[in-house]
Amino acid sequence: MSNTRAILTLAGLIGFALPACGGNGKTDADTTGTDDDVGTTAESGAESGSSADASSTAESSSTADTTDTTATDTTATDTGVAECGDGMVDLDEQCDNGIDNGPVGDCLADCTFNICGDTFIGPIEGCDDGNLVDGDGCSAMCLLEDVPAGIILCGNKVYECGDTIDNDNDGMIDLADPECISPCDDDESSFLTDLPGQNNDCKQDCYFDANSGGGDDKCEWNLQCDPLNPGAEIGCPYDPDFAMCDLDMPPACLDFCTPLVPNGCDCFGCCEIEGQFVYLGGGGGCALDNLAACEECTFFENCNNPCMPELCELCFGQNPEDLPPECDMASCPEGVTPCEIIDDCAVGQFCQTGCCVDIQPQ
Repeated sequence: MSNTRAILTLAGLIGFALPACGGNGKTDADTTGTDDDVGTTAESGAESGSSADASSTAESSSTADTTDTTATDTTATDTGVAECGDGMVDLDEQCDNGIDNGPVGDCLADCTFNICGDTFIGPIEGCDDGNLVDGDGCSAMCLLEDVPAGIILCGNKVYECGDTIDNDNDGMIDLADPECISPCDDDESSFLTDLPGQNNDCKQDCYFDANSGGGDDKCEWNLQCDPLNPGAEIGCPYDPDFAMCDLDMPPACLDFCTPLVPNGCDCFGCCEIEGQFVYLGGGGGCALDNLAACEECTFFENCNNPCMPELCELCFGQNPEDLPPECDMASCPEGVTPCEIIDDCAVGQFCQTGCCVDIQPQ
């Protein structure tokens, strides 16, 4: 009898050990219902419970690990991978001006600073020959040396409207060409200045200060505010719902910009020429002899320099012979020197609409 009990017990143990090996946990002994089987079942249940607890713990731990990993991955995704050109300075970048990165900006295409000696002529450099040596035409500070006679500098740079060359072959050179707004103008063939970044977007600053940033002049306006739609061709169509269009320019803007604005123009490049208002930055060949190619614009009343011919003022786009017969020469604001050519003005100035005006930047 004891041998029989031993055999049954052993069979029960083997039967209940099977689930641990991947079985379904069912044997013929499970349905016998003997007292011995009940005891064995209880013992196996304890073992199974223990096994289940371990499995559950392992699964929970695995799930927790997965959750932690997922959370970490999500955080990394939210942070984003550093990408030069996205306009955000990441840890491995010195700078990032987005689409303005490039060889003529202060931030190069690889998101490093444009510095003297790197062969790229930056916005405050007049030259860059790749070395920091004086006496070779480009100084150790990247300033032009031995500037030829007749060259008109804009800061330390030479642009088309100051290079002594008839770039558009119209027989008129530099400031004698009516399309040259100032020495800080790199397009002698049209009213577009063609400076790096100059007025190529919706946001406008002082048009006549030779840069495209409002930080130094505190002037800011948007082409999308103009119902005559001068910005349509450059992706800035008129938007009647655009916010902040009724702006009064701050005193800092008026003090800085209006002395640079030619007679008959507003601060943002809208000028009256031959009875019509045209946007100088519209491109498309807009020139004095091609006004049909110019975009119409609305004169900005809060920042401008209106032209008053009755007071002998010479208007933008005019020559001295266009003055009224009773005027011997162009009149200028008090303290401003009248002129006919740049030689009538002090160093650092040029002649604009009959008056000496500071070259910006100096």
